[in-house]
Amino acid sequence: MAYYLKNLPFTEEGKKLNLSNEDRDRFRLVYKKDGDNWSLHDIWGEGGDYGDDCIVVPLESTYRGFKVFKPGQNFANVIGSSGDQNPAGNYSWIALWKCIYLATYYTAPPEKCCTDGCTYTDEALGMYVMGCDGGNIYQRTQDLHGGHVILGQRPSEVSKYTTVYIVPICAPHNGINDGYMKTRENTFAVQLSYRADEPVHNYLAQHPLETHKKI
Repeated sequence: MAYYLKNLPFTEEGKKLNLSNEDRDRFRLVYKKDGDNWSLHDIWGEGGDYGDDCIVVPLESTYRGFKVFKPGQNFANVIGSSGDQNPAGNYSWIALWKCIYLATYYTAPPEKCCTDGCTYTDEALGMYVMGCDGGNIYQRTQDLHGGHVILGQRPSEVSKYTTVYIVPICAPHNGINDGYMKTRENTFAVQLSYRADEPVHNYLAQHPLETHKKI
């Protein structure tokens, strides 16, 4: 079981996030000890395999707002991130993305892969088509995942970065670790702190870990 930092202060953007109590309970985030740091690990779910090296925090405590990717924006997958194990479930990254989109725009989110249907390589801008190419609408709209991505053309472990983006992508594109992708149109991207080091360290200096409830 993990320690629940229920009262970890919200970020400024988190304070603006208009979540229902149900969604606030549904989307608590798990951060795992990584050396002296804390790294994004999972969405908390009852019965999950979390140990004393994990903490659970409110979504609003590490939410950093959103960014709109313009058409043609280059982005790549985060290597080693926790994928959507059950994208159709209520406790998934794509469900979190949909929830924040709805809380931001008060309208149903688009349910299709945000890529242009292709994957690109560094070699002379080489390109190959994935299963959700522009002519295959079924593939673009089925089996969506909340992909953890970074801006740029190189998939990477995210330990070098402080922000990770969650965007809707199809299962084939969510597994690309040897190329990068481009957005088809304006795309809503949720920003989360991948590393929660500073707020957690500051909070735990005043509220030792062992004084918190485990869940």
